[in-house]
Amino acid sequence: MSAPKEILNNEEIDALLQMFRSESEEITKQASAIAGEPAPAAPPAPTPPPPPPGAVTPIDLLKPTRVGREQIRGLERYFQSAGKMLSATIGEKLRLDTRCECVAVEQMRFGAWLTQLPGPVAIYVVQLEPLKQPALLTVSTSLLYGAVDRILGGTGKVQKVPKDFTLAEHTVAEALVGPCLDRICEALADEIKLSWSIASRFCNPSMAQVLPSQDVVLSVYFQTWGEFLLGDLRLMLPHESLAPLLDKFGQKKTAGPTPGAMKDKVGASVRQMPVDLAVELGATSIRLRQLMELQPGDVIPLGARVGDPAVVPVMGKPKFTAHVGRIGNRFGVQVADVMGR
Repeated sequence: MSAPKEILNNEEIDALLQMFRSESEEITKQASAIAGEPAPAAPPAPTPPPPPPGAVTPIDLLKPTRVGREQIRGLERYFQSAGKMLSATIGEKLRLDTRCECVAVEQMRFGAWLTQLPGPVAIYVVQLEPLKQPALLTVSTSLLYGAVDRILGGTGKVQKVPKDFTLAEHTVAEALVGPCLDRICEALADEIKLSWSIASRFCNPSMAQVLPSQDVVLSVYFQTWGEFLLGDLRLMLPHESLAPLLDKFGQKKTAGPTPGAMKDKVGASVRQMPVDLAVELGATSIRLRQLMELQPGDVIPLGARVGDPAVVPVMGKPKFTAHVGRIGNRFGVQVADVMGR
């Protein structure tokens, strides 16, 4: 039998190549020395050419610029203020006792933001000048359709919500969406003056791909609830549009009025408000049968004694005690004390 051939591994092959390479260099040096010529120097490594003007700089999309924590906290303060204004606006438009709060301000990739959208939703592509890229505002269709029914004079209690809105329903819905965008712009007005316009609207999330999926965006989540309405509003702002403004939302806190600064202004406003004031001489309780049998001239005994101070309610709540008297031909009361002090 013939002996098996030996197979070299990769390390042995590299060692052989290095040996041959060293022997070749040594032979070249010896030949140059015999001829009286210096050994040739190794050629220098080629220098890469400079990038041409206007070349695109490569970036790693997996590690984009992030929004700092202090900037997130600063933005939260502004959007929490927007939530309070949205509470008043939504309650006024729907004539319901409703609340709206900003429950989250987060940064994420646009693709992740799209996957978090609850379905179905009404989606508005909004241009916020002077921001260059469009923003997205979404509203739960259950909330928005109930609002449409309420604005048109219904109860707002909708049993079945359609998957899409008609043009007329969208027009009515913007009677609520428009003021909500106004409040959001007002909340940011101290740092940037924004003007909004709705570019398009739809209910299919697949049509909302206005940015590349890897782009970083700021997600603002408002939650709204009331007597029977429940839903949310979500605002998407592109990071690229916000980047020049982020320094304004750092550690600086929103300035508020000093305590008591609004006293004169509030006082001037409330002094002109009408106030209902009454006088209770006494109180008693009788049965409904006795009430139905009352006739002119009947006397109902009260729990108060003659000379006891009367109670003076203001807007239905007891505020003062007073003594009843006469001023000329008219009855009057003299305030004796302030109740609840």
